[in-house]
Amino acid sequence: MSSDSYQLALMPLLAVNPEPVTGQTVVGFSVYNNYWFLAIAFIFLLAIIYGVCIFIQQTKDRGILKITLQKKNREIAEREDQFRIVWNNSQEGMVLSVFGGKVISANPTICKMAEVSEDELIENGLQHLFRDTDFYEKVRNEIADELNSNTKSTVIREFEMPLKSGDREIEVSISKMKENFEGNMLFLNVFRDISKKKSYEKGLEIAKDKAEEVSRLKGNIISNMSHEIRTPLNGILGSTEYISQIRSEDKELLEHLNIIKESGERLLNTITNILDLSSLESDELNIVLEKTNVNDFVSKILINHKSVGIKKGILVTSKFLTKPFNAKIERKYLQIIINNIVGNSVKYSEKGLIQVVIENFENQLIIVVHDQGIGISKDYLDKLFYPFEQESTGFNRKFEGSGLGLAITKHLVEKLNGQIQVESEKGNGTLVRISIPLCI
Repeated sequence: MSSDSYQLALMPLLAVNPEPVTGQTVVGFSVYNNYWFLAIAFIFLLAIIYGVCIFIQQTKDRGILKITLQKKNREIAEREDQFRIVWNNSQEGMVLSVFGGKVISANPTICKMAEVSEDELIENGLQHLFRDTDFYEKVRNEIADELNSNTKSTVIREFEMPLKSGDREIEVSISKMKENFEGNMLFLNVFRDISKKKSYEKGLEIAKDKAEEVSRLKGNIISNMSHEIRTPLNGILGSTEYISQIRSEDKELLEHLNIIKESGERLLNTITNILDLSSLESDELNIVLEKTNVNDFVSKILINHKSVGIKKGILVTSKFLTKPFNAKIERKYLQIIINNIVGNSVKYSEKGLIQVVIENFENQLIIVVHDQGIGISKDYLDKLFYPFEQESTGFNRKFEGSGLGLAITKHLVEKLNGQIQVESEKGNGTLVRISIPLCI
């Protein structure tokens, strides 16, 4: 018996009196029943399963990669289509060229602009765009030097270009591309026709010069007419005042003289306002700051308005919230501002009180004028500072005037870097608040 066989004695289990078996039954186990063989078989099976899994995963990865490549190809194709649409339909002429002027591609706009074909440009280079080859050489050298000496990758210049289609004002932009073409540096040249823009700008400049000339002429006319009117007016007013003094006992004559005086002063005030507005619009007025006791200065201005108010039965009061202080102010401008604002309050009030409040608040001169006059409608507030605008118009208007006072006032306040605010309601009076920076 070999070493790989075993002897087993089989006895019937169900027999009552078992008899000894006379022979022996031999069962042989092969090599496949050894543990090491089973282990090898198990490892081999795992390897097969692993290989199948790897194959499936690789197949899946190849499928994903294929889908990804297809998606990328579609995106590239879409981008190429978009670029082609932009390239072909751009309103600006575009040329791809390499160093030396060789043309790689040109869009339809530049071909139409210069009246050349793309094939001609590709064959002859960028210089084929121009009638004058010397112009191309000169411009190319200038731009090449600028690109070489500049850290920027783009140069933008404006030229009057002698294109084959005719002379045009062109803004050209030359940009270095990151990609190379056959080892040569690639450039994108963009040509923008600005002939219409330049023509429009030139027209604006001519119109501006004409407007300034007309403005100067208007200013000269107004200045001359003002002088010619104010000089005789001053003579009339002076003579009226003299006659009033020597004929003070003639009441009837005094009444007529007062009418002449009031009418003359009104006309003189109108001429002065027109001249001031003309000077403001032409920016001829200069700011001269003078150190002044502000409270005393304002008080003196208000004296005349208080006397006029008394004649109308109106009380004009002044209140100084800050103790007397000195500051550098533009006296002439400030006097015009206060006269116009307080004068309007007196003119458009028939009774009641006009309060004038002066304050130095954080180096700002605050002037508040509050009256109980006729007020201003909300619809007219937007037009309040327009020259020659008045809420009541026509020959039947109750209050006379040129409508220039507030326009001049706003100009002067803004020239002094200040602000003016107006609050009003029809029938309930008006509040004007002015703030002007002070130089202490």
